[in-house]
Amino acid sequence: MQISVTFRQIEPSEALKNYVTERLNKFKRFLDGPVEAHVVLGLEKFRHLADVTIDSNGRIIKGREENADMYAAIDLVMDKIDMQLKKLREKMRDKGDRIRAAAPLMAAEESPGLPPIRRKRVEVPALELADAVEMMQSGNDNLLVFTNVANGALGILHRRQDGQFVLVEPDLS
Repeated sequence: MQISVTFRQIEPSEALKNYVTERLNKFKRFLDGPVEAHVVLGLEKFRHLADVTIDSNGRIIKGREENADMYAAIDLVMDKIDMQLKKLREKMRDKGDRIRAAAPLMAAEESPGLPPIRRKRVEVPALELADAVEMMQSGNDNLLVFTNVANGALGILHRRQDGQFVLVEPDLS
């Protein structure tokens, strides 16, 4: 985390800078990617101002507080930043929960009472029956789905345990 502290109308203090750095480093575990933080500590009349801007992987988090005491202003602005980070974490967690919750519902609707079924998408090549048999003999697969060039129909070639081939031609009409 890169932290820059700017002092306006106030004497630069290493103690203030260390305090701000210590408070900001607690947020590092909640932020992902490269993180840059810019803190402006200032004095206007009798008010101490603390202005924090955090850039975390394109997300901008800002906070500004004023108080009679500089340390109190820093604490208040860090509390604001903490609340914003909590909201962001909840939003991301809820989004993830919705995505995870939607998948089992769809699976339950498709196959109530059935065991989980693994899906596999395959390309259906256009082959002649002889070429399909040759592919099955040269490979280890027991099933081949293809489009029969002779009639344009879908063909499913299955190798039984005894080595015989079975051609299944579904009637799609």
